[in-house]
Amino acid sequence: MRQSDYRRLLLGFTVATLLIWVASRKSFFADTISSPFLAIAFFSVFLILVRTGTSWKQVSGVVGVFLALAAFDLRICGYVATWPVWASFLGIASLAGLAFRVIWSKGEEQRLAAWTLGPAFLFVASEWMASYFLEWTEKAHPKVFDLYLYSFDASMHVQFPFVVGRLFARYPGFAVVSFFVYIGLPIAIGLTYAGCLMRDRRNAMPALGGFLIAGPLGILFYNLLPALGPVHVFLRDFPWHPLTYDQASRLFLEPIAIAGPRNAIPSLHAAWSFLVLWYARNLSLAEKFLAGIFAFFTLCATLGTGEHYFVDLIVAVPFSLLVIAIAESITFRGWCTIRFPLIAGLGLTVTWIATLRFAPKIYWSSPGVAWITCLATLFISFLAGKALLDARRSATSVPDDLEAMPSSDSECSVAATVSTE
Repeated sequence: MRQSDYRRLLLGFTVATLLIWVASRKSFFADTISSPFLAIAFFSVFLILVRTGTSWKQVSGVVGVFLALAAFDLRICGYVATWPVWASFLGIASLAGLAFRVIWSKGEEQRLAAWTLGPAFLFVASEWMASYFLEWTEKAHPKVFDLYLYSFDASMHVQFPFVVGRLFARYPGFAVVSFFVYIGLPIAIGLTYAGCLMRDRRNAMPALGGFLIAGPLGILFYNLLPALGPVHVFLRDFPWHPLTYDQASRLFLEPIAIAGPRNAIPSLHAAWSFLVLWYARNLSLAEKFLAGIFAFFTLCATLGTGEHYFVDLIVAVPFSLLVIAIAESITFRGWCTIRFPLIAGLGLTVTWIATLRFAPKIYWSSPGVAWITCLATLFISFLAGKALLDARRSATSVPDDLEAMPSSDSECSVAATVSTE
């Protein structure tokens, strides 16, 4: 065995030991490993590992770290095992597997491995940071603007959260499927990025940037017009007893004090689902179909659970366009390519927030105003997105750090005996 192999063995052992040590910390186990939402984020790392191709040696390494985690945390430390714990163990072991891939591969394979490990870790870290940002936003804004957003929804004569909420109550299966798809967001993000790495590498860096930028940027907008959702306002009356049109038209609008996460406006879940659709557009037919299914049930869940107003989803469209444009600009696209999408996305998002906060009664001036503004927003966003696609088709440059990599599953030598293809 060569000296370099000994160094790789030592480095791999160090990585595995460090992960096991972190996972054994009591606070980390209680707050992170045992969290259902973070467990899903960790599990997405395993799916990324499989989607980007792995070998039986790597699988053996993952199994070894998984068993070591279980033995150390559950047997030695005496922590209690629940289903999130097992999913988190698998995800942490998969992080080790991705690290082993970086350590033992060479050349272009190593570069691809690094572009898999880094983003996989960042996706989990982003999910871990989200709760802290939401807590900070709640402390910074004790009062919310839910009545303003509800007023807009009511001005449309159709209160969509209440409509979908009643469908959830009447068809529990629909509600359950929507909920599980909704909380599976990290899986959709991870698999979409992994799919770009394997099939549409030119989109990999923009996808990574877009998925990561959306969270912090959305938190900034949350602070401009913080809100919770109709279920937090109507409580047990949701979804059966909304205000009538006449009552809503005379509603006195003022910020109200309600406890809960300020997760609007826009809806980040809706925005991420739109990003999944955007970045999956050049993937396989099955992946595009699954992206569409994910977006549909996610949008249903945002409304049916009462966590968002319909206007949150509308504003999420230009917000997603803004994120896409920013992601393009910080990777390799020129100003001419992203100018229209950037201006349209930012302008529409800011305009919506400004009018909802400072001139909400404008939507009651005529029965069609709310519908026209929604349709105009979707149409302008469509034109801006189409312009970006047209500019991309005519562009021939690719990012320097990815251009040398193979561009398909069959050409990538990292993919081996275990694959979801």
